[in-house]
Amino acid sequence: MKSTKHLNRKKEIIDTAFEVWKKTHFTSTSLNDIAENLGMTKQAIYRYFKGKSGLITAMGDRVTGEYRENFSDLRAMTEEKERDEIIKTFIKNQIEFFRNHSSYLTFLISKVRLADESRKELMSVLEEQTAYLQDKLNLKATAITYILNLIVFYIFIDFRRSSKELTERVFIQVTRGFGTDLLAMPSNPVKLIEDNRIPDKSDREESKVLQAISEVVMEEGPHNASLDKIARRAGMTKSSLYFYFNNKEEMITETINSQTEAFAEYYFSKISEYEEVGDQLFAHFVLTASMTIERPRTVSMIQWFVLRGIGDNFRKPTEYEKYRVFFENAVNYRYLDTHGMTADQLLLLVNFCVTFEVYNQSNHELEKEEKYELVIDLFDLFIHGLRA
Repeated sequence: MKSTKHLNRKKEIIDTAFEVWKKTHFTSTSLNDIAENLGMTKQAIYRYFKGKSGLITAMGDRVTGEYRENFSDLRAMTEEKERDEIIKTFIKNQIEFFRNHSSYLTFLISKVRLADESRKELMSVLEEQTAYLQDKLNLKATAITYILNLIVFYIFIDFRRSSKELTERVFIQVTRGFGTDLLAMPSNPVKLIEDNRIPDKSDREESKVLQAISEVVMEEGPHNASLDKIARRAGMTKSSLYFYFNNKEEMITETINSQTEAFAEYYFSKISEYEEVGDQLFAHFVLTASMTIERPRTVSMIQWFVLRGIGDNFRKPTEYEKYRVFFENAVNYRYLDTHGMTADQLLLLVNFCVTFEVYNQSNHELEKEEKYELVIDLFDLFIHGLRA
């Protein structure tokens, strides 16, 4: 049995690792950084964990354990309450949990992956919580995860408000939605889904390189992601990568830039086909979901860089301003009610909710067609709220 001193030291290392992750997003650091913060050597950490991967697993176990305890508290608080009070209690509970454990949220959002068992355990708790709230509120699972995504988004953009104020704000948006009476619903959403799906990637060689770049860069960080590692992952020689890129920096930035430019061009060619704002907005949902479904490696790599704030060399797509102005016009002409958000924040919220719902681990077993069907539920929730 480990001594109390050993267990306390292990806990201290995990606590410090969360703080380092929060500040530097961990993959761009090393165990040396954690050791330095603790006033110990890197070798000493190996007495408690089997390297960085062992430490990440322990961090995942910590998050899962405390989130499971929080769910038990939530069940006790909501057992005898009515529907609206259950929703408010859930919102407040999640806001306070993640505010009290802000480093956990950073870990969950920005991690590349948890170890398999940690991920499985965390998903088990999330699924149990979702099933419980589904039963209590008589809602689809999509609605529960939509509420949770809205909560997480607000924690990041409106962290100065009190938990009470934030709870009321999220509750109004969750129950009422963002659509107004001026917004006409799409007449044929199934056809809009068919017409706006991004085509399958045809250039398999480019796809193989992109996958290797995204995997290695996200695992190792941009500084440690060598061309040798990327070439090995792609099953190519290092020299063959130079057929595509002059150096590593160009390889990373141009990969992301070319993907975002291509998406922007395709996006506007599709959006411009519609006159009704409702059709345009639904097409936006479909295109955002389709990018996540058809290009998951690209989406995850872009998010990885954005979250780490190291995307200074990446270009905004040439059509980005039109992309943003579309939402601004929808707000200005009263098709959408922002409930106090800016049009830019509303755009980010839509993209955040669609991407995370479609890319969610719990949806990985779904077929593509089923993932596209989620778009109809998400659009309904966004426009009508729980009235949907």
